Amino acid sequence: MDTDLHKAQQKKLKTESEILLKTKGSIHSNSFLSFWSRVFFSILAIFATSLIIGKTFSVELGFITAIILLISWLIFQYWELQKIAKWINNPTKKNYHGSIGIYDLIHAEITRLIRSVTHQQETLNKKLAGFKRSTEAMPDGVVIIDNNNQIVFATPKAESYLSIRSDYDLGRNIINIIRNPSFDEFLQKKDWSESIILENLPVENRVIELQILPYDENERLLICRDITKLKRLESSKKDFVANVSHELKTPLTILSGFIETMIEVPLDKKKTQSMLKEMSQQTCRMENLVRDLLVLSRLDTQQISATHIEVDLESLFCKMLEVTLQISKNRHQVTLNNEKKFNLLGNYEQVFSAFWNLINNSITYTEPGGEIQISWQVNTNQEGIFKVTDTGPGIEAHHLPFISERFYRVEKSRSQKSGGTGLGLSIVKNIALKHESKLKIESKIGKGSTFKIIFPSERIKKINEKHEKDSNK
Repeated sequence: MDTDLHKAQQKKLKTESEILLKTKGSIHSNSFLSFWSRVFFSILAIFATSLIIGKTFSVELGFITAIILLISWLIFQYWELQKIAKWINNPTKKNYHGSIGIYDLIHAEITRLIRSVTHQQETLNKKLAGFKRSTEAMPDGVVIIDNNNQIVFATPKAESYLSIRSDYDLGRNIINIIRNPSFDEFLQKKDWSESIILENLPVENRVIELQILPYDENERLLICRDITKLKRLESSKKDFVANVSHELKTPLTILSGFIETMIEVPLDKKKTQSMLKEMSQQTCRMENLVRDLLVLSRLDTQQISATHIEVDLESLFCKMLEVTLQISKNRHQVTLNNEKKFNLLGNYEQVFSAFWNLINNSITYTEPGGEIQISWQVNTNQEGIFKVTDTGPGIEAHHLPFISERFYRVEKSRSQKSGGTGLGLSIVKNIALKHESKLKIESKIGKGSTFKIIFPSERIKKINEKHEKDSNK
């Protein structure tokens, strides 16, 4: 918080308090004189009445009159006190029937005091509500702790980040909630110029950055920021750079070695052709890698959700089947089952890329003579399912949770033989996420694999009958 602003606010509050105290002092002084003057005149009136009766009739009658009037006056005082006490327990206008004499003044003073307290309470509530709204609007969580490290206040985000329950944990020592030796040392050393990062917290495995700011003499602000995504992104970038470097190192080493050999050693035509063929394959491998990296880069930088433009699946599948047959070269039995009643809402290029990557994987890893089944259908939940099933070698179960990660390979030798980049399924998964969809992989060793992209009902559009008849013509 800004120190100058904080001082200015404190000065303003001090000035307002001084003015209020002076006003209250003046009112209290006037009320004090008015109160005792009314008491004095009431007693004086009783004795004056008794004295007049005593002189007019007799001294005994005047004395009896004085006693009766004093007793009556005392009874009246107790009755009025009872009314005031009852009213104080529930100070509303409805349950107060008015008073006379000094109690009317007492009622007025208490009413003024209640109004003042109510006004101060409303002002305080407004300031607290404004402070709460401002802290809740912050992307970071805020916890106020006192000098004994006890929790005074916590915003909902701070509760979520640090697993604090305000209805239970207010007044508890925050060290008993954040059980971390590093955090304990951070609080004890009193040097809060730098923040502290706590990893592997029990709340959803979050990574939280904590910073302490002095708030006033008795309280401090604990700012907590969720940096889980940032940490994961940094780790992902490091892994990505390492993987790319590793993937490029092998073909570059091969190319460099062949070039040096061709420069320094005289080769016959056959060996030269063999080396040039290998160099061409390694060049293609690097081109494919760069191409897939560019695709992933575009997907990462584009908007979170894909567009909702209708994709004509009939023309898309016709084009895809044509390319599939060209790549397969009649080595596989390829079948397509398209439920022509439904289209997909999404990005045409991304959908084509995702579908083709799954089909290309099946072509690459299925032995000649194997079967590849491609299908599109809508289930009873109105979910669209694109499915590719092959009779390839299959994938072991322990690889399935990781197979869609970047550069993950089931067998390195298999990938090198096929020329794969290890990015195809990662591209498919990324595109699926942008279409609010799921990539599901099922596989058994020796029986083949099934790859599914399950699209939500919001992405499915039924083709009207007229359009369907026109397409059939």
